[in-house]
Amino acid sequence: MSAGVKFAIIGFSFAMLVVSLLIGLWAKRKVKSAKEYFGSTGLFGPVSVGLSSTAAVASAFALVGVPGILYSTGNAMNFWMLSSAAFAMAYIILGKKVRAMSEIGQVASLGDISDLRFNNNKLIKGLMSVIIFLGCIAYLAAQIKAGSELFNNLLGWSPLVTGLIIFGILTIYTAISGEVGGLLTQAFQGFVMVVAGIIIIASFFIITGGFENVLEVVANAGTVTSGDVSKTFGPGFLDAWGILPKSTAMAWVIIPILGTVGQPQVLTRMYALKDPKDMPKLGLYAGLAHMVVGFFALVVAYGALYLVGSGEIAPLAVADNAIFAYADYLGLYAQLFVYAAVLAAAMSSASMFLTLSGNIIARDLPSAFGKDFKTEEKQMQVAKITIFAIGILSILFSLTSAEMVAILGTFGWGTLMSGTFPVFIIGLLWKRANSKGVIAGLGLSLVLNVASLLGMTWPGALPWYVNVITISILATVFVSLFTKEDINDEKVELVLDL
Repeated sequence: MSAGVKFAIIGFSFAMLVVSLLIGLWAKRKVKSAKEYFGSTGLFGPVSVGLSSTAAVASAFALVGVPGILYSTGNAMNFWMLSSAAFAMAYIILGKKVRAMSEIGQVASLGDISDLRFNNNKLIKGLMSVIIFLGCIAYLAAQIKAGSELFNNLLGWSPLVTGLIIFGILTIYTAISGEVGGLLTQAFQGFVMVVAGIIIIASFFIITGGFENVLEVVANAGTVTSGDVSKTFGPGFLDAWGILPKSTAMAWVIIPILGTVGQPQVLTRMYALKDPKDMPKLGLYAGLAHMVVGFFALVVAYGALYLVGSGEIAPLAVADNAIFAYADYLGLYAQLFVYAAVLAAAMSSASMFLTLSGNIIARDLPSAFGKDFKTEEKQMQVAKITIFAIGILSILFSLTSAEMVAILGTFGWGTLMSGTFPVFIIGLLWKRANSKGVIAGLGLSLVLNVASLLGMTWPGALPWYVNVITISILATVFVSLFTKEDINDEKVELVLDL
């Protein structure tokens, strides 16, 4: 890659960063209360909320990790695209209930919904907040590392310097404008990802001639070697499960689909919608946007396989470089949008988890411990300081503790599911769920998440978080069945009946 191309990519990516900063600074004018700062509650239409949801869910893992897994193991990760439909499922089965909660009470965070549903139970709020905070920090560190190393690999810049510039700017505008700026910048970054996806998808069919040619190459290319790197192709790549063990492949099918429904990036956007009647549109727009991004990830993987199998490029030493190898082959226009899209994915997820972390520390946890701020201004001031501190500490930690970040990178998605399923999925969809059941589910979830992080091993071939989520759900259901029902507020009962 020539120096001119590298600096064009840098210029384009930093232009996106500057636009994000300007949007974040402009968004400060829309923040007039804690409800808006912490939750952007009832402020935005379905297009901006849908793009924001897509951008926050489709992290750097979606654009870099998923193509890498497809390149390495074949068809199994194709099922990941089904998670696009999970947006519609989430907004259909949960959206109206979450949005209705914001009509019957003051809602600016997930903790506020927990309070309404479970009669201000502080233990539930505290346990849930700690679990979600752990998942947020894990994801935040992973996104910072991915975004910083992008330019380290491209230009040889120090990851620490790159991280401080990119995510330092992100931290500033996120702290200033809160969730309002977070949502609007994520919507812009989601738009960048969708545009990049459309360009790359079109180029895939132009370059390869379609999937018929790709599948023929993948099935028949045999072993391709260049230097010390070899890539072995074969029909097994095209089986339904690829070359992964069936249990692992099935986990990759189920967890993204169910996990999307329970991700905070989706749940918090439900009460950000201005008009509740637009909930079906929100599900449609978010699903379509994610479908483009998901197909984007799929075609770059198969595009890279096609290019390697047909001898156009050398086999990849690192599977996660599939998206960059494909973009480099296509040329400058693809490189501009692909590198910008990967940066957008990392930034959008990072800002989402940064605001969530700040909200938990400044709003939900103090409330869970019975400590309330005297004024909204004081609460927002504490939140801004907290977001700034978490942002800087996360940058330093993620770029100086590579081994720990690698461990945390596997920790986020499943941890967030285990923290939200008892409270929101079971709690809002099943009226019989009670405080004792949810406390049991969350308590086990917290203990098992921490134990797994510290190295606890689980039997079987399933990822550890599948076991934690299952145990958490079972505990919530069984304890709720065998203990006395809660007496809910009449308005909450009406919401649960929706």
